Amino acid sequence: GISTNSVQRILTANIHPHASRRLPINLCFDEFRSTHGSMSFICINADTHKSVKVLSDRLNRTIKQFFLSQYSTAERAAVQRVIMDMNASYQAFVHELFPNAELIIDRFHIIQLMGRTMDTIRTQCLKQLDKHSREYKVLKSLWCLFHKANPDAQKSRYLFGLNE
Repeated sequence: GISTNSVQRILTANIHPHASRRLPINLCFDEFRSTHGSMSFICINADTHKSVKVLSDRLNRTIKQFFLSQYSTAERAAVQRVIMDMNASYQAFVHELFPNAELIIDRFHIIQLMGRTMDTIRTQCLKQLDKHSREYKVLKSLWCLFHKANPDAQKSRYLFGLNE
């Protein structure tokens, strides 16, 4: 539902082929699926959400080579925070490139990990219950309740079938 000209205008405004001249103090790292199913690396300014650089692959040596060749040691030392997912390969070189930066795992991946953990615990509980019991049916059918935020934790919720 979008014209070709609109897509081109948005891409031109947001994707810059050349790296930013100065590094922001807060960086975000991530990877994304690009052309032909390969994965690419993107680095953005965490405050303005503007792209710093998009690299054609996400290999450690490519990323390290880019930052070492484009930015001085003083510029890289000025970076205070690097926000990223739980990719262990990035953690291996972040302190080498940005000696004063602290690593921060982004909220999306923390919430995703918590949701998976809650589902694992719920399914472990289900395996211990009789499949015809009310408790089993409630835990099986109302699984989405474990993924919702309840701002009023003092207020109890009545779950039909459990009587509590």
